[in-house]
Amino acid sequence: MTGRVLRFPLPTASSEEGRAAAARILERGFRERLTKAADLRIEEPETLLALAFTLRQQLDAMPAAARDEAEFLYRFLESPKRPIGLFDERDYFLGEFALIAGTACRQLSRRDEARLWFDRAESCFRHTASAVSELSRLAYQRLALRLEERQLDAVLELAPPLAETFERLSMPEDSLKCRFLEGLALMESDLLSESVEIFRDICREAERLGNEKLLGSAYANLTHVYGMMGDSEKAIEASRMAIPVLTRMDDRVALAKVQWGLAALLREIGQIPAAIEAYRLARQEFQRIGMRADVAALGLVVADLLIEGGRDQEARSEIVAALPIIDELKMVPEGMAALSLLRDSVRQQRINRQALRDLHGYFDDLKP
Repeated sequence: MTGRVLRFPLPTASSEEGRAAAARILERGFRERLTKAADLRIEEPETLLALAFTLRQQLDAMPAAARDEAEFLYRFLESPKRPIGLFDERDYFLGEFALIAGTACRQLSRRDEARLWFDRAESCFRHTASAVSELSRLAYQRLALRLEERQLDAVLELAPPLAETFERLSMPEDSLKCRFLEGLALMESDLLSESVEIFRDICREAERLGNEKLLGSAYANLTHVYGMMGDSEKAIEASRMAIPVLTRMDDRVALAKVQWGLAALLREIGQIPAAIEAYRLARQEFQRIGMRADVAALGLVVADLLIEGGRDQEARSEIVAALPIIDELKMVPEGMAALSLLRDSVRQQRINRQALRDLHGYFDDLKP
């Protein structure tokens, strides 16, 4: 929303008052909000701006809560058709809350639901004066979804031109986010040195822009890539750069990813018991923020390491806990053969380790 000017028919709440109103709204349950909507000033554009800002901040700490809040606000504005501002404000806010809901669903691996929310956002943003910038932000989320579905060639092709679009729109932070997708796609393509160069460039540019969130996330990704390369010195150095920044930003998703990267390092250098403990710590963090797909993915990685240590019964328990989540979230439609083989082997109490590795390879390490 950089540079966006909203015009109002009457004197409205100041930004400070909008933030205070947003806080009052979020303190109340959904039912109470509906009965006291007028007193809470939910329809004030400044209040809606503050709500959108707050929910975007919540995406990295409480994605499930952000999704529910965004859906409430979308439904509130959608029906009955409430007039907001003078021009395109209603369409803008509908699109914004749909985009927030879709982004949260993507983070939670609820992909079909994310696509529906993205379609809703597009139908609203098309009617706004700033359609090009809003639709470009939406394109980024759709591209991130393609990354999570391992459409790596498509991401490598489409991320650079989208980054260029953001540059032309004077949206440098969004341009850098596209480079994140490119770096992750390179990582998943086992082009680790190329991925390192991308993330190091992002660190330099994020520091120049003074964007701590992007800087911390870039160092988190470097931790992960260096961990996969087995470069303990650089992985630990990157984690030390990432953790203080991410802690200040309350970016729990990226903090969990740092832990994941350190676990990958321990696995790569052969410290298997320590790696298992580190993966389990990362899993606890993802469990706390409701990211069940990552909980399941890490369960399969831990199971693989447990088998390596001859702890087959513990490994079976990890797999049994992960399979229902994988089924419910339809996490690996392209890996159904491996999933079927693994499930059959678990029933026979004779784990097919190759099927296990094939399966967790479909979604290991994919979180932009």
